[in-house]
Amino acid sequence: MIDPLGAIQIGAGLLATFPLIDHWWRMRRISRWRKLEPGDEKTDSPIVVVLPIWNEEKIIRLRLDNLAQQQYTGHWSLMIVDSASTDQGLQIIDTWLNENPNAFANAPSIVRMPQRLGKTAAVNVALNRIDLESIVVLTDADVLISPDSLNRISRWFGSGSDIGAVSGTPYPISDPLTSAERNEETYRRFYIDQRIGESIIDSTPIFEGSLLAFRRDTIGNNRLDMTTNADDSQIAIMIRRSGLRSIFDSELIFHEYIPTNSVENNRRSIRRARGLQNLFWMNRDLWLSQKEDQFSRILRRQAWIHLISPVMVMISLVAMFAHIGLTMFRIQNGISIPLADIVLAFVSSFSIVVFLIGDWIPFGRTLKSYLRGQSILMRVYLDRIIRRNAAIWEPTQSNRDALLESSMRKKEF
Repeated sequence: MIDPLGAIQIGAGLLATFPLIDHWWRMRRISRWRKLEPGDEKTDSPIVVVLPIWNEEKIIRLRLDNLAQQQYTGHWSLMIVDSASTDQGLQIIDTWLNENPNAFANAPSIVRMPQRLGKTAAVNVALNRIDLESIVVLTDADVLISPDSLNRISRWFGSGSDIGAVSGTPYPISDPLTSAERNEETYRRFYIDQRIGESIIDSTPIFEGSLLAFRRDTIGNNRLDMTTNADDSQIAIMIRRSGLRSIFDSELIFHEYIPTNSVENNRRSIRRARGLQNLFWMNRDLWLSQKEDQFSRILRRQAWIHLISPVMVMISLVAMFAHIGLTMFRIQNGISIPLADIVLAFVSSFSIVVFLIGDWIPFGRTLKSYLRGQSILMRVYLDRIIRRNAAIWEPTQSNRDALLESSMRKKEF
């Protein structure tokens, strides 16, 4: 019979990992069987691309160059929302527009906010200025999108479509990948499989704010909650509540550099984790909703993964180290130990070794990526205890520097 500490370790570990593995495996199978593709007919609605910025003087010229390459022939316009930048970003934008007067078929509009309130506030400001019949495309300053992006987005919202919102897929452009980037890539493989499967079944509650599009009229007079942070996933659930689907498109790609600075990378991950935890708790009325059967199952499973699993992981890890220590103490003192306890202690110790060398073996990267994600979620709980505010965050700079350096190298050749 196994020691109580071992039983706690195994029980809590199963409660933490089984829901995720089960959900990922189901969604992965579904994503392999079927594929989501937009129709051939494009929407007649005007498209408004919203670009929130704050102190983006480093890369704003590159971003404007990228957006000007769109091949979409329908009616679309660019709206830049500046959150009270203190750098030369707005002056660079004005200069670029003067130098490239014919870059956009419709002159971009620039909204200047009097004070910095964060990206969510900037999106709300944009919504107040966009007509209801429009398709809204949100994108970030630190990513690049393909010239065909608006064409594909337009096809998702063609006549007769039940799609209310669509999210793009991140694609890292670093080569070779650093340790942090390899762990992020491992995480994203699990992430993308889940999002695609959820979209095929019904809708996904998790979106990517770096590139997403939605029907403006489905939001109506509602606005994003500025305390939640997860403005992208807020939109996904708001659209689903309206009766339309929110889907993840694996072919609608945006390119980005993953922050190589560990502090910046952790800060970005913590902010997103906090936003998702807030979002799932705020929408707990949908967990058991009979009206939204399939979507409720998806939301319930994701709520467990983000709210309950990290606590179970922490309990399991504490029990694991205590069990290893107790087992070693018994061995050193010649106390009889059940074989099951010896095996569990050995497997646990081996897992620690795999974690430590995780960057070099596939299973190790998976384990490391999973535990890092759970530690981030637990860190959010700690931040709540000490009441640390994360409503407004500092944009990561290492990925912006890499994006700028990459563009400069290409120009040299």
